[in-house]
Amino acid sequence: MISPDLPITKFEDDILNRGSFAQSLAQVLLQYSHSSSFSIGLYGEWGSGKTSLLNMVLGIVEKSDENIVILRFNPWLCSDPKQLTTQFFKQMATAIKLKKPAAAQAWELIDQYADIFDAASLIPVAGTFVAIAGKILTKQAKKQKEQPVNDLQDIKNKIIEKMIEENLKIVVSIDDIDRLSEEEIIAVFQLVKALADFPKTIYLLAFDYDVVVKALRKVQHGDGKEYLEKVIQVPFEIPAPSIKSIHEALFSKLNTILGDISEERLDKAAWAELFQFGLKEYIKSIRDVIRYTNVFSLKYELLKNETDIVDLLGVACLQVFEPTIYSRLPNLKDILCGATSSYSYESQKAEEEKIQKAISALIADSEKTANIESAKKILGILFPKTGNATGIAYSIGRNYVHRDFLINNNIAVSACFDRYFSLSLENEAIPTSIMKRLIYEANEVEFSNGIEQIYQEGKIVRFLEEIDAYANKNSSVRLSSERASLILKQLARYWGLFKVEEKGFFSIPFEWRFLFCVDPLLKSINETARYFSLRDIFEDSKVQPSTLALLLDDFETQHGRFHDDATVKDEQIITLDQVIELEEIFKKRAIETLESGSALDRYNGLNFLWMLGKIDPELVASKKKSIITDEISLVRVLSYCTSNGKVSGRITSKTWQVNLKNIEEFIDVDEAYQRIQAYVTTNNFLTLSEDDQMNVTAFLLNIEKKSENGIMENHIVEESIQKELRKLVSNITSND
Repeated sequence: MISPDLPITKFEDDILNRGSFAQSLAQVLLQYSHSSSFSIGLYGEWGSGKTSLLNMVLGIVEKSDENIVILRFNPWLCSDPKQLTTQFFKQMATAIKLKKPAAAQAWELIDQYADIFDAASLIPVAGTFVAIAGKILTKQAKKQKEQPVNDLQDIKNKIIEKMIEENLKIVVSIDDIDRLSEEEIIAVFQLVKALADFPKTIYLLAFDYDVVVKALRKVQHGDGKEYLEKVIQVPFEIPAPSIKSIHEALFSKLNTILGDISEERLDKAAWAELFQFGLKEYIKSIRDVIRYTNVFSLKYELLKNETDIVDLLGVACLQVFEPTIYSRLPNLKDILCGATSSYSYESQKAEEEKIQKAISALIADSEKTANIESAKKILGILFPKTGNATGIAYSIGRNYVHRDFLINNNIAVSACFDRYFSLSLENEAIPTSIMKRLIYEANEVEFSNGIEQIYQEGKIVRFLEEIDAYANKNSSVRLSSERASLILKQLARYWGLFKVEEKGFFSIPFEWRFLFCVDPLLKSINETARYFSLRDIFEDSKVQPSTLALLLDDFETQHGRFHDDATVKDEQIITLDQVIELEEIFKKRAIETLESGSALDRYNGLNFLWMLGKIDPELVASKKKSIITDEISLVRVLSYCTSNGKVSGRITSKTWQVNLKNIEEFIDVDEAYQRIQAYVTTNNFLTLSEDDQMNVTAFLLNIEKKSENGIMENHIVEESIQKELRKLVSNITSND
């Protein structure tokens, strides 16, 4: 499970799914046969995986054609630009000599060619380097320096002639060019363009495009881009790994470490909170993934049966990214563990002060704390009694219930505390150019078309995470108020149409992803325009009331409204008066939707009733009685009152739950049962969506099992529903 923190060299270690790209590029190199040099540019920021990609490409080439000479030139080993040129040809000569000893005339000429430019400060000897003190010219070098420039061209021509005779094919990789000085960068490109443009010589040049262009301005009168285009025949942009791909790599490694664990072993809500409010802010690169999962893997292997997984994930995060905090934690068990005292107001206040001092002591050295707010969030999730001290709202983290925590071996239990310290581009990628256009340039129509296409391609989750990343981007290229408003409005318009089922343990509820985007987008809108942007969304007929309900609930929660355990958050996107105004707009939109009957025609179209019920419960109660006008509307109501999920026992099963109490608010349950019994015998039943058919069948089974047993079962397994559904369909088709 342990992974080295090095650039990869083989496909098995390719967690960014770039193997197919490496294969394609290697085939280009293998098939190249023109009698001229050829340059390929691999553009990417630091951490984009250029070195790993180069290693994979060269590895394929080496295995595929043993006659190809490969030179991995590292300009960092050279002391100055002059030595860079000399050392390049010295290393090329050595590479040919080792691979093709018979081609003596070629590599000897190249060695002489090197001596002309300058004396070597580093000389390759059998794959190693030996330093030479001072500028010592060989006799050959002195002789060549005294000859005119045309003799230099004469040697070069002889080299070309001999390389053709020997049928030499050379692949040269030069990595980290952008980390050189400007003079050295210029030297590299002059080398490739004019000095070493030999036949059948292919250059793989990896660098940060912007850095190199800036350096090359000195040789092209301010236009480094034009100079670069003269050198690079084929450019490839390698985007830095997206936050999505990095997180997917994290989730993949965690799933590998954990294996086939049962659902009850993992508190998904707690995991989602730990990741979103804590861990996410530390995992910014593949290196972070490797460091973190290495530590977690070791701890989990030793403690997997004696610890809570989410707690162990949180502790491992502190160990890797906040070592100072981690080292201090074992001394604070008595303060951090357990529940908040409830004996008296005085005792509670005293305990709160003690906890506040403990948290302050943990993060006392701010310069040694990578991310104070994220660290506090993690502590708040791990230790519920620290909620006030860490700034965690009650909607975040877990309420301490001693029995449950003890059974789960949570770190917040004193008896369990000590053990925690014992010891390809991928298919889902969205091209950077498309993302940047949608984020910064696209108008409403273009954005709408773009998001529809992305959704159809199954990339909407990736898109939302990209939106989140761009909205939170700390750079000069921040979203303007106008762009943030446009994006938020378009997301709101489409949200009710998205239907995505999250898979795996390490996934985040899809509806959360929308809310993760909302706050950073709103913060990008200046405060004066923020409310007007929201009001425009709430008045937009293309935005479904169910989406408005989701947004409104977030704002209500920030002000401590409509939630029994909610408290006012420190940061509020809009004022309470503005929230109340949005309530009125939402109420009007919801009523119009109910009266028109359009809610029944939409996916999850009634999902706004819960919010409307909080605002005006009497109105909702009366409206519910008038929603059902025919069998189709009855089906929609049944679907609204039915949910499905997974239940874990000896095996994990997908189950349906029918809330008869909620159905009763719309229609008498017995009446609904009689009508549905008749409806499922008609051809109209076959026209329903698969989801509606499953929900209707679940309702029938629920009533029938209640009638048979006198007890309403909470869950109906998928297999039972499908079996009954097949019977219903068979009866209809056989009657035809």
